[in-house]
Amino acid sequence: MKNKMLLYVLAITAIAIAQAAYANAQSGGAFAIQRSVIANGGGRLTGGTFAVDGTAGQALAGVQSNAGAYTVLSGFWASGGATATTRRTPFDFDGDSKTDIGVFRPAGAEWWIQRSSNGQVPAFQFGVSTDKIVPADYTGDGKTDVAFFRPSNGTWYVLRSEDGSYYAVPFGQNGDVPAPADFDGDGKADLAVFRPANSTWYITKSTGGVTITQFGAAGDIPVVADYDGDAKADIAIYRPGPGEWWINRTSAGVLALQFGTATDKPVVGDYTGDGKADVAFWRPSNGNWFIIRSENGSFYAFPFGAGGDVPAPGDYDGDGKSDATLFRPSAATWFVGKSTGGTQIVQFGVNGDKPIPSAFVP
Repeated sequence: MKNKMLLYVLAITAIAIAQAAYANAQSGGAFAIQRSVIANGGGRLTGGTFAVDGTAGQALAGVQSNAGAYTVLSGFWASGGATATTRRTPFDFDGDSKTDIGVFRPAGAEWWIQRSSNGQVPAFQFGVSTDKIVPADYTGDGKTDVAFFRPSNGTWYVLRSEDGSYYAVPFGQNGDVPAPADFDGDGKADLAVFRPANSTWYITKSTGGVTITQFGAAGDIPVVADYDGDAKADIAIYRPGPGEWWINRTSAGVLALQFGTATDKPVVGDYTGDGKADVAFWRPSNGNWFIIRSENGSFYAFPFGAGGDVPAPGDYDGDGKSDATLFRPSAATWFVGKSTGGTQIVQFGVNGDKPIPSAFVP
Protein backbone atom coordinates (compact mmCIF):
# COMPACT_ATOMS: atom_id res chain seq x y z
CA MET A 1 0.00 0.00 0.00
CA LYS A 2 2.87 2.38 0.89
CA ASN A 3 4.55 1.71 -2.47
CA LYS A 4 1.33 2.48 -4.32
CA MET A 5 0.87 5.67 -2.35
CA LEU A 6 4.47 6.72 -3.02
CA LEU A 7 3.96 6.20 -6.75
CA TYR A 8 0.80 8.25 -6.53
CA VAL A 9 2.60 11.09 -4.74
CA LEU A 10 5.41 11.10 -7.32
CA ALA A 11 2.92 11.16 -10.18
CA ILE A 12 1.00 14.10 -8.77
CA THR A 13 4.22 15.97 -7.93
CA ALA A 14 5.59 15.53 -11.44
CA ILE A 15 2.37 16.79 -12.99
CA ALA A 16 2.23 19.84 -10.71
CA ILE A 17 5.86 20.79 -11.31
CA ALA A 18 5.54 20.37 -15.04
CA GLN A 19 2.47 22.63 -15.02
CA ALA A 20 0.81 20.42 -17.60
CA ALA A 21 -2.10 21.83 -19.57
CA TYR A 22 -3.98 18.56 -19.05
CA ALA A 23 -3.45 15.51 -16.91
CA ASN A 24 -5.27 12.21 -16.60
CA ALA A 25 -7.28 11.79 -13.44
CA GLN A 26 -5.33 10.62 -10.39
CA SER A 27 -6.86 8.89 -7.40
CA GLY A 28 -5.79 7.20 -4.22
CA GLY A 29 -6.73 6.91 -0.59
CA ALA A 30 -9.21 8.98 1.36
CA PHE A 31 -8.11 12.58 1.45
CA ALA A 32 -9.48 16.09 0.98
CA ILE A 33 -8.03 19.20 -0.60
CA GLN A 34 -9.75 22.34 0.63
CA ARG A 35 -8.93 25.68 -1.02
CA SER A 36 -5.22 24.87 -1.05
CA VAL A 37 -2.81 27.39 -2.55
CA ILE A 38 0.96 27.13 -3.02
CA ALA A 39 2.04 30.10 -5.09
CA ASN A 40 4.99 30.74 -7.38
CA GLY A 41 6.34 27.23 -7.63
CA GLY A 42 7.59 26.74 -4.10
CA GLY A 43 6.65 25.16 -0.82
CA ARG A 44 4.80 21.96 -0.13
CA LEU A 45 1.16 20.95 0.15
CA THR A 46 0.72 18.05 2.57
CA GLY A 47 -2.06 16.17 4.25
CA GLY A 48 -2.67 12.61 5.36
CA THR A 49 -0.35 10.41 3.33
CA PHE A 50 0.33 12.61 0.31
CA ALA A 51 2.47 15.62 -0.58
CA VAL A 52 2.58 17.92 -3.59
CA ASP A 53 5.74 19.94 -4.17
CA GLY A 54 6.25 23.03 -6.31
CA THR A 55 2.59 23.63 -7.10
CA ALA A 56 1.87 27.03 -8.67
CA GLY A 57 -1.79 27.84 -8.66
CA GLN A 58 -4.82 29.67 -7.41
CA ALA A 59 -7.51 28.88 -4.87
CA LEU A 60 -9.75 26.01 -5.86
CA ALA A 61 -13.23 26.95 -7.06
CA GLY A 62 -15.80 25.62 -4.64
CA VAL A 63 -15.27 24.55 -1.08
CA GLN A 64 -13.81 21.06 -1.08
CA SER A 65 -12.80 18.10 -3.24
CA ASN A 66 -12.94 14.69 -1.59
CA ALA A 67 -11.19 11.50 -2.69
CA GLY A 68 -12.35 9.90 -5.95
CA ALA A 69 -10.85 11.00 -9.26
CA TYR A 70 -8.73 14.14 -9.47
CA THR A 71 -7.26 16.27 -12.20
CA VAL A 72 -4.28 18.61 -11.97
CA LEU A 73 -4.47 21.40 -14.55
CA SER A 74 -1.52 23.81 -14.57
CA GLY A 75 -1.26 23.47 -10.82
CA PHE A 76 -5.00 23.63 -10.18
CA TRP A 77 -6.96 20.87 -8.49
CA ALA A 78 -10.37 19.86 -9.81
CA SER A 79 -12.53 16.88 -9.05
CA GLY A 80 -13.09 14.17 -11.61
CA GLY A 81 -12.88 15.85 -15.03
CA ALA A 82 -10.68 16.84 -17.92
CA THR A 83 -10.58 20.52 -17.04
CA ALA A 84 -10.33 22.55 -13.86
CA THR A 85 -12.71 25.28 -12.79
CA THR A 86 -10.95 28.50 -11.79
CA ARG A 87 -12.25 31.76 -10.39
CA ARG A 88 -10.89 35.12 -11.44
CA THR A 89 -10.46 37.89 -8.90
CA PRO A 90 -12.20 41.02 -10.20
CA PHE A 91 -10.06 44.07 -11.00
CA ASP A 92 -6.81 42.18 -10.41
CA PHE A 93 -4.35 43.91 -12.75
CA ASP A 94 -1.16 42.22 -11.52
CA GLY A 95 -2.40 38.62 -11.24
CA ASP A 96 -1.86 38.12 -7.49
CA SER A 97 -5.51 37.19 -6.82
CA LYS A 98 -6.21 40.48 -5.05
CA THR A 99 -8.34 43.37 -6.27
CA ASP A 100 -6.21 46.45 -6.89
CA ILE A 101 -7.14 49.95 -5.79
CA GLY A 102 -7.37 52.13 -8.87
CA VAL A 103 -9.12 55.13 -10.42
CA PHE A 104 -10.12 56.38 -13.84
CA ARG A 105 -9.74 60.15 -14.18
CA PRO A 106 -12.25 61.29 -16.82
CA ALA A 107 -10.71 64.72 -17.38
CA GLY A 108 -7.62 63.25 -19.03
CA ALA A 109 -8.89 59.69 -19.49
CA GLU A 110 -6.11 58.62 -17.14
CA TRP A 111 -5.85 55.25 -15.41
CA TRP A 112 -4.06 55.12 -12.05
CA ILE A 113 -3.66 51.65 -10.52
CA GLN A 114 -1.94 50.71 -7.25
CA ARG A 115 -0.65 47.17 -7.63
CA SER A 116 -1.25 45.12 -4.49
CA SER A 117 1.70 42.86 -5.30
CA ASN A 118 4.41 45.53 -5.03
CA GLY A 119 2.79 48.91 -4.34
CA GLN A 120 3.86 50.34 -7.68
CA VAL A 121 1.47 52.76 -9.40
CA PRO A 122 1.47 52.63 -13.19
CA ALA A 123 -0.43 55.51 -14.80
CA PHE A 124 -1.35 56.04 -18.43
CA GLN A 125 -3.87 57.62 -20.75
CA PHE A 126 -6.31 55.38 -22.61
CA GLY A 127 -9.61 56.63 -23.98
CA VAL A 128 -11.53 59.90 -23.66
CA SER A 129 -13.74 61.34 -20.94
CA THR A 130 -17.01 60.08 -22.44
CA ASP A 131 -15.91 56.45 -22.72
CA LYS A 132 -17.30 53.79 -20.37
CA ILE A 133 -14.60 51.80 -18.60
CA VAL A 134 -15.02 48.01 -18.90
CA PRO A 135 -11.96 46.40 -17.23
CA ALA A 136 -11.93 42.57 -17.34
CA ASP A 137 -9.63 39.66 -18.25
CA TYR A 138 -10.29 39.45 -22.00
CA THR A 139 -7.09 37.54 -22.83
CA GLY A 140 -7.33 34.84 -20.16
CA ASP A 141 -3.91 35.38 -18.57
CA GLY A 142 -5.30 35.88 -15.06
CA LYS A 143 -4.81 39.66 -15.15
CA THR A 144 -7.48 42.29 -15.68
CA ASP A 145 -7.06 44.24 -18.91
CA VAL A 146 -7.60 47.97 -19.08
CA ALA A 147 -10.50 48.52 -21.49
CA PHE A 148 -13.27 50.90 -22.46
CA PHE A 149 -16.45 50.97 -24.53
CA ARG A 150 -17.04 53.99 -26.75
CA PRO A 151 -20.80 54.67 -26.98
CA SER A 152 -20.49 57.03 -29.94
CA ASN A 153 -19.38 54.25 -32.30
CA GLY A 154 -20.10 51.06 -30.33
CA THR A 155 -16.45 50.01 -30.27
CA TRP A 156 -14.49 48.20 -27.56
CA TYR A 157 -10.81 49.02 -26.95
CA VAL A 158 -8.74 46.55 -24.95
CA LEU A 159 -5.18 47.05 -23.70
CA ARG A 160 -3.53 43.64 -23.39
CA SER A 161 -1.95 43.06 -19.98
CA GLU A 162 0.61 40.74 -21.57
CA ASP A 163 2.47 43.26 -23.70
CA GLY A 164 0.73 46.64 -23.58
CA SER A 165 -0.58 46.41 -27.13
CA TYR A 166 -4.25 47.10 -27.81
CA TYR A 167 -7.00 46.01 -30.14
CA ALA A 168 -10.41 47.39 -31.04
CA VAL A 169 -13.64 45.52 -31.83
CA PRO A 170 -16.96 47.03 -33.02
CA PHE A 171 -19.78 45.47 -31.01
CA GLY A 172 -22.84 47.40 -29.93
CA GLN A 173 -24.29 50.84 -30.53
CA ASN A 174 -25.01 54.11 -28.78
CA GLY A 175 -27.43 53.55 -25.90
CA ASP A 176 -26.19 50.04 -25.13
CA VAL A 177 -25.02 49.20 -21.62
CA PRO A 178 -21.74 47.22 -21.65
CA ALA A 179 -21.74 44.12 -19.40
CA PRO A 180 -18.63 42.03 -20.11
CA ALA A 181 -18.15 38.71 -18.30
CA ASP A 182 -17.09 35.10 -18.91
CA PHE A 183 -20.36 33.67 -20.20
CA ASP A 184 -18.84 30.52 -21.75
CA GLY A 185 -16.56 29.52 -18.88
CA ASP A 186 -13.25 29.54 -20.77
CA GLY A 187 -11.48 31.99 -18.46
CA LYS A 188 -11.84 34.95 -20.83
CA ALA A 189 -14.29 37.83 -20.52
CA ASP A 190 -16.74 38.07 -23.42
CA LEU A 191 -17.93 41.31 -24.98
CA ALA A 192 -21.57 41.82 -24.06
CA VAL A 193 -24.14 44.61 -24.11
CA PHE A 194 -27.66 45.06 -22.83
CA ARG A 195 -29.83 47.10 -25.19
CA PRO A 196 -32.62 48.80 -23.20
CA ALA A 197 -34.41 49.85 -26.40
CA ASN A 198 -35.46 46.24 -27.08
CA SER A 199 -34.58 44.59 -23.73
CA THR A 200 -32.07 42.36 -25.49
CA TRP A 201 -28.62 41.02 -24.63
CA TYR A 202 -25.93 40.58 -27.28
CA ILE A 203 -22.96 38.42 -26.28
CA THR A 204 -20.00 37.55 -28.49
CA LYS A 205 -18.35 34.53 -26.92
CA SER A 206 -14.58 34.10 -26.99
CA THR A 207 -15.16 30.43 -27.84
CA GLY A 208 -17.07 31.56 -30.94
CA GLY A 209 -20.53 32.74 -31.95
CA VAL A 210 -22.91 35.48 -30.88
CA THR A 211 -25.78 34.87 -28.46
CA ILE A 212 -28.88 37.07 -28.59
CA THR A 213 -31.26 36.84 -25.62
CA GLN A 214 -34.27 38.92 -24.66
CA PHE A 215 -34.26 39.42 -20.91
CA GLY A 216 -35.28 42.46 -18.88
CA ALA A 217 -36.93 45.78 -19.66
CA ALA A 218 -36.02 49.40 -20.32
CA GLY A 219 -34.63 50.97 -17.16
CA ASP A 220 -33.16 47.73 -15.83
CA ILE A 221 -29.55 47.66 -14.64
CA PRO A 222 -27.30 44.73 -15.69
CA VAL A 223 -25.89 42.84 -12.67
CA VAL A 224 -23.99 40.06 -14.42
CA ALA A 225 -22.22 37.51 -12.20
CA ASP A 226 -21.92 33.76 -11.58
CA TYR A 227 -24.85 33.19 -9.22
CA ASP A 228 -25.00 29.38 -9.51
CA GLY A 229 -21.30 28.57 -9.19
CA ASP A 230 -20.81 26.87 -12.57
CA ALA A 231 -17.96 29.24 -13.61
CA LYS A 232 -20.20 30.87 -16.22
CA ALA A 233 -21.59 34.37 -15.88
CA ASP A 234 -25.38 34.59 -15.68
CA ILE A 235 -27.46 37.23 -17.43
CA ALA A 236 -29.14 39.24 -14.69
CA ILE A 237 -30.80 42.60 -14.06
CA TYR A 238 -31.75 44.79 -11.13
CA ARG A 239 -35.03 46.70 -11.57
CA PRO A 240 -34.69 49.83 -9.42
CA GLY A 241 -38.36 50.83 -9.23
CA PRO A 242 -39.66 47.86 -7.25
CA GLY A 243 -36.19 46.70 -6.19
CA GLU A 244 -36.50 43.44 -8.11
CA TRP A 245 -33.71 41.06 -9.14
CA TRP A 246 -34.16 38.80 -12.18
CA ILE A 247 -31.37 36.24 -12.67
CA ASN A 248 -31.21 33.82 -15.60
CA ARG A 249 -28.96 31.13 -14.12
CA THR A 250 -27.24 28.92 -16.70
CA SER A 251 -27.60 25.77 -14.60
CA ALA A 252 -30.65 26.47 -12.44
CA GLY A 253 -33.16 28.58 -14.37
CA VAL A 254 -34.63 32.00 -13.64
CA LEU A 255 -34.61 33.36 -10.09
CA ALA A 256 -36.70 36.42 -9.20
CA LEU A 257 -36.75 38.22 -5.86
CA GLN A 258 -37.44 41.61 -4.32
CA PHE A 259 -34.52 43.06 -2.39
CA GLY A 260 -33.88 46.77 -2.17
CA THR A 261 -35.45 50.07 -3.22
CA ALA A 262 -35.15 52.47 -6.14
CA THR A 263 -32.26 54.44 -4.66
CA ASP A 264 -30.12 51.47 -3.59
CA LYS A 265 -26.90 50.56 -5.43
CA PRO A 266 -26.48 46.90 -6.48
CA VAL A 267 -23.06 45.64 -5.32
CA VAL A 268 -22.98 41.99 -6.37
CA GLY A 269 -20.06 39.87 -5.16
CA ASP A 270 -19.12 36.60 -3.48
CA TYR A 271 -19.14 37.85 0.11
CA THR A 272 -19.40 34.38 1.68
CA GLY A 273 -16.68 32.68 -0.37
CA ASP A 274 -18.73 29.74 -1.65
CA GLY A 275 -17.98 30.36 -5.32
CA LYS A 276 -21.42 31.89 -5.98
CA ALA A 277 -22.27 35.58 -6.34
CA ASP A 278 -24.49 36.96 -3.60
CA VAL A 279 -27.32 39.38 -4.30
CA ALA A 280 -26.38 42.59 -2.47
CA PHE A 281 -26.96 46.32 -2.37
CA TRP A 282 -25.56 49.41 -0.65
CA ARG A 283 -27.96 52.04 0.69
CA PRO A 284 -26.55 55.58 0.26
CA SER A 285 -29.05 57.14 2.66
CA ASN A 286 -27.62 55.34 5.71
CA GLY A 287 -24.43 53.67 4.45
CA ASN A 288 -25.69 50.15 5.13
CA TRP A 289 -24.80 47.02 3.14
CA PHE A 290 -27.45 44.30 2.68
CA ILE A 291 -26.39 40.85 1.47
CA ILE A 292 -28.37 37.67 0.74
CA ARG A 293 -26.31 34.55 1.38
CA SER A 294 -26.32 32.29 -1.70
CA GLU A 295 -25.98 29.26 0.58
CA ASN A 296 -29.36 29.48 2.28
CA GLY A 297 -31.19 32.66 1.23
CA SER A 298 -30.79 34.37 4.59
CA PHE A 299 -29.53 37.95 4.67
CA TYR A 300 -27.43 40.17 6.87
CA ALA A 301 -26.73 43.89 7.03
CA PHE A 302 -24.01 46.12 8.45
CA PRO A 303 -23.14 49.83 8.40
CA PHE A 304 -20.09 50.85 6.36
CA GLY A 305 -19.86 54.20 4.63
CA ALA A 306 -21.77 57.44 4.34
CA GLY A 307 -23.74 59.48 1.83
CA GLY A 308 -21.53 60.68 -1.01
CA ASP A 309 -19.32 57.58 -0.91
CA VAL A 310 -18.93 55.38 -3.99
CA PRO A 311 -19.15 51.59 -3.38
CA ALA A 312 -16.30 49.63 -4.95
CA PRO A 313 -16.43 46.01 -3.69
CA GLY A 314 -13.73 43.48 -4.56
CA ASP A 315 -11.47 40.84 -3.04
CA TYR A 316 -8.72 43.11 -1.74
CA ASP A 317 -7.18 40.59 0.68
CA GLY A 318 -7.23 37.60 -1.69
CA ASP A 319 -9.19 35.21 0.52
CA GLY A 320 -11.88 34.44 -2.05
CA LYS A 321 -14.49 36.70 -0.42
CA SER A 322 -15.66 40.10 -1.62
CA ASP A 323 -14.86 42.96 0.73
CA ALA A 324 -17.21 45.88 1.36
CA THR A 325 -15.26 48.85 0.05
CA LEU A 326 -15.91 52.56 -0.49
CA PHE A 327 -14.18 55.48 -2.16
CA ARG A 328 -14.84 58.87 -0.55
CA PRO A 329 -14.33 61.49 -3.28
CA SER A 330 -14.36 64.48 -0.91
CA ALA A 331 -11.26 63.13 0.87
CA ALA A 332 -9.88 61.02 -2.01
CA THR A 333 -9.79 58.13 0.47
CA TRP A 334 -10.56 54.40 0.25
CA PHE A 335 -12.07 52.36 3.07
CA VAL A 336 -11.63 48.60 2.63
CA GLY A 337 -13.52 46.38 5.08
CA LYS A 338 -11.42 43.25 4.77
CA SER A 339 -13.14 39.92 5.36
CA THR A 340 -9.91 38.72 6.97
CA GLY A 341 -10.33 41.43 9.59
CA GLY A 342 -9.86 45.15 10.05
CA THR A 343 -10.41 48.20 7.88
CA GLN A 344 -7.72 49.41 5.50
CA ILE A 345 -7.69 53.17 4.86
CA VAL A 346 -5.81 54.35 1.80
CA GLN A 347 -5.56 57.81 0.28
CA PHE A 348 -5.51 57.38 -3.48
CA GLY A 349 -6.95 59.54 -6.24
CA VAL A 350 -8.57 62.97 -6.33
CA ASN A 351 -12.12 64.30 -6.17
CA GLY A 352 -13.83 63.54 -9.47
CA ASP A 353 -12.07 60.21 -10.03
CA LYS A 354 -14.12 57.09 -10.73
CA PRO A 355 -13.03 54.02 -8.72
CA ILE A 356 -12.18 51.29 -11.20
CA PRO A 357 -13.75 48.51 -9.06
CA SER A 358 -17.05 50.40 -9.24
CA ALA A 359 -17.03 50.23 -13.06
CA PHE A 360 -20.24 48.20 -13.15
CA VAL A 361 -22.00 49.79 -10.17
CA PRO A 362 -24.60 52.33 -11.37
